[in-house]
Amino acid sequence: MKQVQLTLFGIAVFVIGLIALYTSFRTAVYAMAAFSLFGCTLALGLGGVGIMPAQLFLVFFALRAFNLAGGKGIMDALSMEKPGFWLLGTCLWGVVGAILLPRLLHGLTLVFPVDRAVVGAVLLQPLGPVSGNLSQAIYCVGDVVVYACMYAFLRYRDAYRALAGGIFLLTFLDVLAGVIDIGTHAVGLDVMSVIKTAQYADLSGEEFGGLLRITGTFSETSAFSSFTLPLFVFCLNLWVIGYRPKLAGTLAAATGTLLLMSTSGTAYVGLGAYLVVQLFSRPGRVAAAAVARKRRMWIIAACAGVLGAIYVTLFLPGVVDTLTDFFNTTVTGKASSESGVERMSWNMQGVTNFLDTYGIGVGLGSIRTSSFLVAVLANLGVVGVVCYGVFVGRCLLSPVSAHYPLTERAVCHAARHSMIATLIVASTTAGVFELGSCFYLFAAAASVLSQGAPKRVPRHQGWVARSIRE
Repeated sequence: MKQVQLTLFGIAVFVIGLIALYTSFRTAVYAMAAFSLFGCTLALGLGGVGIMPAQLFLVFFALRAFNLAGGKGIMDALSMEKPGFWLLGTCLWGVVGAILLPRLLHGLTLVFPVDRAVVGAVLLQPLGPVSGNLSQAIYCVGDVVVYACMYAFLRYRDAYRALAGGIFLLTFLDVLAGVIDIGTHAVGLDVMSVIKTAQYADLSGEEFGGLLRITGTFSETSAFSSFTLPLFVFCLNLWVIGYRPKLAGTLAAATGTLLLMSTSGTAYVGLGAYLVVQLFSRPGRVAAAAVARKRRMWIIAACAGVLGAIYVTLFLPGVVDTLTDFFNTTVTGKASSESGVERMSWNMQGVTNFLDTYGIGVGLGSIRTSSFLVAVLANLGVVGVVCYGVFVGRCLLSPVSAHYPLTERAVCHAARHSMIATLIVASTTAGVFELGSCFYLFAAAASVLSQGAPKRVPRHQGWVARSIRE
C-alpha cells in the first residue's frame, strides 16, 4: 500500500476548498489563481506521485462550478462552435496517444524521456512507456477542466472583475515572494525553501555577477521569469486601458523590475519579444483613452532609455563593459553554454522524433524538449498541432462586441496578451506540453466574449446572478 502524505499546504487547500464550496464563486476564482503560484510545493503525496496545491484545489474548483452552472454549463465551454472544442480534441488525442503510441511505436525512435526513474543527466533511450505519459495526460485533463470551469464562471456577472482581482492577488504574492527571496538571501537565510517541498532540483540561491538569480517560489530563475512575465503583461495592459490604473500600474512596475533584476535570459528575451507585440497592439479598440496612454508610455520609456544610455556611456564607461558581458552571458552566449547545447539537442531530437513517426508523434509525455513548439510537434504530431493551433487562434482572434462592458473587454484584452506572453517564453524554454493553470484561466477569459451583444438577466437573491445567454 502506497503511503499517503498530507502536508500543511494540503490541509490549507482542503480548508480553503471547503470555504469556496459554500461562499461566492469569486472565492474559488481567487484561490485557483493564488494556488497556481506554488508549483514547487507539495500538497499531497501518493507514494512517489506529488500533487501540488493548484492540482488539489482543482477538485473544489470543479465542484463549485458544477454547483453553480451544472454539468451543461461546464460542457458548454467544450461545444463544437467554441474554442474549447479544439482543446478537448487536443486532450483526447493526447491522452489516447500517451497510452497507445509509446507501445505501438516501441523502439521506433530514440527519445530524451520524461521519466521520474531517470536520475541525473537525461540520455537518449528507445521510445517506450514512461512515467511522463501518465503525469502529462493527467495535467492535460486538468487543463481542460480549469478552462471549462472558468468559462462557466465567466458567464456570470462580475466574474471578469473577480478574475482580474484574482490575478492581481497572484501578482502581489509573486512580487512578495521575489522581494522575500532577495531580502533573505542578503542576510544569509533561505526562507523560501520552506515552500519548495516538491521533488524538483532546487537551483535557488545562485548568483550571477554579484546579483541574486531570483527564483521566488520556483526552483530556478527561468521558471520564475516564465511565470512572472504573463502577470506583468496582464497588469501592463490593464494599466494602458485604464482599468484600476493605480493598482495595475504599481503591480506592472513591480513585476517588470523583478524581471529586469532576475538575471534570467528567459526574462530578457521574453520582454524584448513581447514589447514588439505591444508596439503593434491596438488597445484603442477597447478604450479610446488607451491610445494616448500607450503613446506616453513609449515616449517616456524611449527618452529614459536614451538618457540612461548617454549618461552611462559618458560618465560610467566601466558599466558598459559589465553590462555587455552580462548580456552576452545571459542571452547571446546562452546557446553556446553547456546547458544551451544540451537543450538544443533536445529540440533537434524532438524534430527527428516527429519525422521518424511520420507526423504521428511519440505520445504525450514521452519526450523532453526545450521549446513548447517542438513539444507539441513531437508529442502530439500533426493532429495535435492542428487542434491546439485552432484553439489558440480562436481564443486570440475571435472578435469581441463593443456592447460588452469595459471591464469585460479590458480583462479579455489583457488575458489575450498574457496568453501571447506565455507562448513566447514557453517557445524558448518549456520542456513539456503543460503550460500551467494560469494559461487556461487566461484562455477562458480570452474566449468567452462573442461578437454578438450580451443579453443580461437581472440579479437574483444575494450574490448569485443568472447566466448570460448569447
